Amino acid sequence: MEILLFLMAVVPSAVLLWLFLSNDRYPEPAGALISTFLLGVLIVLGIYLLYPFLSLIASALPSDNPYLMGAGQAFLMAALPEECFKLIALRRYCVNHPAFDEPMDGIVYGVTVSLGFATAENLLYVLDGGLNVAVGRAFLAVPCHALVGAVMGYHVGLAAFSRGERAGRYLKALGLAVLFHGLYDFVPLTFRAADSMNVAVPGTVTVGLNVFFGVVMFVLIRYVAVLTRSMRTMQREDAPPSFGFSRVLPNRQRTLDPALKRSRFRRWLKACRDETGPMDLLFAALCLVGVFCALAGAAHLGNPGDPMSSISLAVAVIFFVYGLGFAARGMGKLTAGLLRNRDGK
Repeated sequence: MEILLFLMAVVPSAVLLWLFLSNDRYPEPAGALISTFLLGVLIVLGIYLLYPFLSLIASALPSDNPYLMGAGQAFLMAALPEECFKLIALRRYCVNHPAFDEPMDGIVYGVTVSLGFATAENLLYVLDGGLNVAVGRAFLAVPCHALVGAVMGYHVGLAAFSRGERAGRYLKALGLAVLFHGLYDFVPLTFRAADSMNVAVPGTVTVGLNVFFGVVMFVLIRYVAVLTRSMRTMQREDAPPSFGFSRVLPNRQRTLDPALKRSRFRRWLKACRDETGPMDLLFAALCLVGVFCALAGAAHLGNPGDPMSSISLAVAVIFFVYGLGFAARGMGKLTAGLLRNRDGK
C-alpha cells in the first residue's frame, strides 16, 4: 500500500514534467534539470524553517471569519513564501546556468523547480492522508504547481533576455505566481477554516466558491497554453538554440536626452531599467525579511536550548550574510549603470 501511495505521489509530477519538457525543441541537460528539481525539494525545508514565523501569522488572522482566514492562509502562509523561494532558485541558479540559453528555458526550469516542490509536498500529504488525498492532489494540487511555475518561468525567461526593465519583469513573475497560487488555495483553505471553526458555509456561497475555483483553474490553464505557444514561436527550427538571444548587453553608444543630463534622478531611473541591480536589492530586502522572520520564530519558541530555536537563529545569520552580499552587488550595478549613462556610453 505504501508503494502505491508513493507512486501516486510521484507519477503525476513525472508525467507533467515530461509534458512540458516535450514542448521544448532544444532539450535541457539532465544535470541542470535534476539540480533544479532538487532545489524545488529543498524549498520544503525552507518553508519548514519559516514555520515559527508562519504560525505567528496564523495566530494574527481572525479566528471567527473563515473567508479572511482562508485568504490569509492562502496568500501569506502558502503562496508568498513558496513563490519567493521558487523565484530565488530560478534567478540565482537557473538563469546563471550556461544551459539557460533561450527564453523557453524559463518555462522549463520554472515547471521543474515547482514540480520538485510539489513532489516533496505531495509525499508528505499523501503518505499521511492516504488514497483519497493522493487522487485529489494528483488532479489538482500538482498540476496547479506546474502551471504556476510555467507562469513564473515565462516572465523570468523574458527578464533574463531583456535589454531593459528586468526588475519589473521579475516582479511581475513573482506577483502573477503569488496571485494564481493564492486564488487556487483560497477556496479549499476557506472550507478547511470553516470546518475547523464549526461554521456552516451557506449553500449558495459553497456553489459560488466552487464555480470561482473552476474559473481560476480554467483561466490558469488557458493562460499557460498561450504563454507556451508564444515561447515556442520564438524558437527557431533551423538554428542553434541560442540564435537570436543574448543576455550580454552590446557595447554601443547611447544618445542621452538633454533632460536626462540635467536630472540625476532620471539617470538613476534609466540605470534601474537597464541593469539587474534592482533585482539584487529586492533579494536583499527579502533576505532582511527572512532575518526578521527567523528572529521572530526564535523569539516565539522562547527556549534557547530548543533545536528549532537554534536553527532559526542560524537561518537569520545566513539570511543576513546573503542580504549584505545582494545589497553590495545591487548598489554596485546601479552605480556602474549610472556612471555609464552619465558618460553617454
